[in-house]
Amino acid sequence: MVLLFGFMGLGMLVRHTIGRYGIVDKAVHLFNMFIYYILLPAVYFDIFARRGIIVADLSIALVCLIYIFVSFAVLFKIPTLRGEPEVRYGSIIISTFQNNVFLGFPVLLLLYGNIDAAATYSLITFIFNVLVPGLIGRKGENLFVKILKLPIIYGFAGGVLIHYGLPWIYPYLAPLLAPTHNMLSFGAIFILGYTIPLTMKYIFVYKPQFLTVAFWRFIASPIIHYSLLHVFPMPPLYQAEIMVLSIMPPAVFNTVIARIYGWKPEFTASATFVLTMVSMAIVVGLLLLGG
Repeated sequence: MVLLFGFMGLGMLVRHTIGRYGIVDKAVHLFNMFIYYILLPAVYFDIFARRGIIVADLSIALVCLIYIFVSFAVLFKIPTLRGEPEVRYGSIIISTFQNNVFLGFPVLLLLYGNIDAAATYSLITFIFNVLVPGLIGRKGENLFVKILKLPIIYGFAGGVLIHYGLPWIYPYLAPLLAPTHNMLSFGAIFILGYTIPLTMKYIFVYKPQFLTVAFWRFIASPIIHYSLLHVFPMPPLYQAEIMVLSIMPPAVFNTVIARIYGWKPEFTASATFVLTMVSMAIVVGLLLLGG
């Protein structure tokens, strides 16, 4: 737990002290690319090369898909989100898509030492986090190409190929891949700390929207996930992982999406910062309860 907060605090400290120097910012950017394009696919490769695709993956995928569908169906009807379209769309994406990788994975590794269920859930989320805003934004992009550019797709596909086609290779790769989990965990939490803007300005400007997002992330999301987990069977460990993900704050990637489509990125960034702090307080409680 101390390391989790320590690395996040270190990221914040670096950004707000020496982050203004171009060489430092470039180094952190390169480290972020290393995590996104190397470590994350390597972890996915390791997980699926080890276990392949199991029956529980179908349940996890259905839980994720139904949650996303319900979120968009309900959020589009909520009166507090019917104002200017830019704020509305930004609010909906930060309500729906949580921080699975840069906070969820580190927390789950600390709590359970396992992210098998989270890997499947996050794979689906990544795809729809690109697909849905693209459909709403209608910028004439080739969304299929954008999805194929997601590095985790190749980590997943490569792992499945090894598990079912060349299983004898995995025992040789396992020792090399084992450190990637901790590297991803602490590297991701450092990048999260470095990336999140320390601002609350726009929270007060768009207070009704912010409160709606907070309600969805910390009340509606866990209720929906808890209900779905009683419909679709999976091991208790996987259920626990999904429930932890359900209370994660908005993904930092949402602000990138909001900036691309002009959906009030200032608000999405402010909301992400505040809700991440709230989520971290909840995480402290989970870690203390988990011993």
